[in-house]
Amino acid sequence: MAHHLGKADWTDNERVQRMARTYSMRYDENFWNAFRSLTGIEPRPVVADFGCGPGLLLVDVAKRLKAHTAIAIDESEQMLSLAETNLREKTNLDSIIIQQVNLDTGKVQVASISIDLAFSGFMLHEVANPRDFVSDVFRLIKLGGIYVVYDYVSGNEERFVQKMIEQGMSEDGARKRYPHMCKHSADDIVSILESSGFVDCHALILDDIRAVVVGLKR
Repeated sequence: MAHHLGKADWTDNERVQRMARTYSMRYDENFWNAFRSLTGIEPRPVVADFGCGPGLLLVDVAKRLKAHTAIAIDESEQMLSLAETNLREKTNLDSIIIQQVNLDTGKVQVASISIDLAFSGFMLHEVANPRDFVSDVFRLIKLGGIYVVYDYVSGNEERFVQKMIEQGMSEDGARKRYPHMCKHSADDIVSILESSGFVDCHALILDDIRAVVVGLKR
């Protein structure tokens, strides 16, 4: 088994398909209520998802925010293949940009100050150095643009395990992943965004294991 539990099955086609099937469980009504509350509904022409997975979140965000360009970024070739298919079949975007990048070691090849809204869902806990990663995201966002982080948070191992089992993971697998996937609190995520230059950072706690955090580039 790969030493990085989070990345161990990113290239497994069954895992990729399971992520697509469970999308609505992870991005539920509580998430979208928090997203709207923190971001508003004004159009965001260029949207990007760092760690886009199968691309379904990017599809929804592009539609909701009337984007003309979507940027899908992931380390997994399998995830990006499905993301590109979903974006092309489910949207009428003018431009779809697909980039395979190891966010621990590589830089996203997008023009600086070009993104209106950047998003990372269940991703921040995966990167080796979150502050370096978020600082790179900050570089790419336009003035007045925002960064939204949606992630698991620390504090309730039993609820996390229950949720992972509901999504098809074994109990043993969930317990092994808890320290890795729930390493940050909501306050930790706010601090990471602030230390990278974002201002007016706010967090909404969805439940015992999830939070949505937003920061503004000004």
